[in-house]
Amino acid sequence: MKLKEICEHLDGELSGDGDIEITGVSGIKEALPTQITFIANPKYIAALATTKAGAIIIGPSVSGNGKPTIRVKDPYWAFLQVLQMFAADKNRQALPGIDETAILGENVTLGERVSIQAFTYIADNVEIGDDTVIQPYVYIGEGTKIGADGLIYPHVSIREDITIGDRVIVHCGAVIGSDGFGFAPVNKQHHKIPQIGTVVIEDDVEIGANTTIDRATLFETRIKRGTKFDNLVQIAHNVVIGEDCCLAAQVGIAGSTTLGDRVNIAGHGGAAGHLTLGEDSVVYAKSAVTKDMPAGSHLSGFPARPHKQELRIHAATRKLPELLPEFTKLQKRVAELEEKLQALEEAS
Repeated sequence: MKLKEICEHLDGELSGDGDIEITGVSGIKEALPTQITFIANPKYIAALATTKAGAIIIGPSVSGNGKPTIRVKDPYWAFLQVLQMFAADKNRQALPGIDETAILGENVTLGERVSIQAFTYIADNVEIGDDTVIQPYVYIGEGTKIGADGLIYPHVSIREDITIGDRVIVHCGAVIGSDGFGFAPVNKQHHKIPQIGTVVIEDDVEIGANTTIDRATLFETRIKRGTKFDNLVQIAHNVVIGEDCCLAAQVGIAGSTTLGDRVNIAGHGGAAGHLTLGEDSVVYAKSAVTKDMPAGSHLSGFPARPHKQELRIHAATRKLPELLPEFTKLQKRVAELEEKLQALEEAS
């Protein structure tokens, strides 16, 4: 499309030839003369002199270095919108209909333009909303409800009586509604506690590949609107995840824990069970929250503590190799002084 068309879509300020054709999007170092790129991080400004990009999206205080530019308030957000313009989602362009190899149970309700692809199994009393795409080898259990405009990738298993909202994306191999890890130790044996609750996934949630979300013991495990999970995330039974949270790869949340809105947990982090982590909190990589934490907490370490405190502990720990020889010298010196003191006492 023409650069001026992109500028109009972004509601930006155009500088240079608006009639040049833009055929794609790329990073500032890799961009070709027919592609558009962006500058959002100041450390990449030097790359303006060498980039081959045909046009650049820039912020209010950045110079375009003679190239055609679109000036916007937030270059990163504008670049994301351009990506959406060019990157048509082929997975959502599947032809509606039911593949002949798919198996549908009784009383299945399908909305308009639903695509059910090869070797999918849909049990009785399932409801699927308009424009949702169910890719091959998906299992959907009895009584489950999936909203509109969803995208379920191959080999996803969604157990019985699960509720999934609109515009939810579930990536390959994810399991939603498996039994919570509940066992009662009696007479030195583990007796299974029936997990008869459910899982509720609200609108605009994205669930990464091989993520598992366990059903509640009695009531529900709930993932609220707009939350995003990376791959290999484990959500235990009765957990509540707030709105617009982001959980990176290998995060684990133990049972009956509640995360407030907009909580971010970095890779391999997690939280113990039966606690509350307040809204707008950040948990750094490989950190484990073991007790209730207030809103706005920034936590790291094991067990997790305020991030600044953890940094001071690490800084002190790095000095130990230098301090140990000095400590040994001081121990020796104290021993010598004690011997001299004892000798003086005996002489007097």
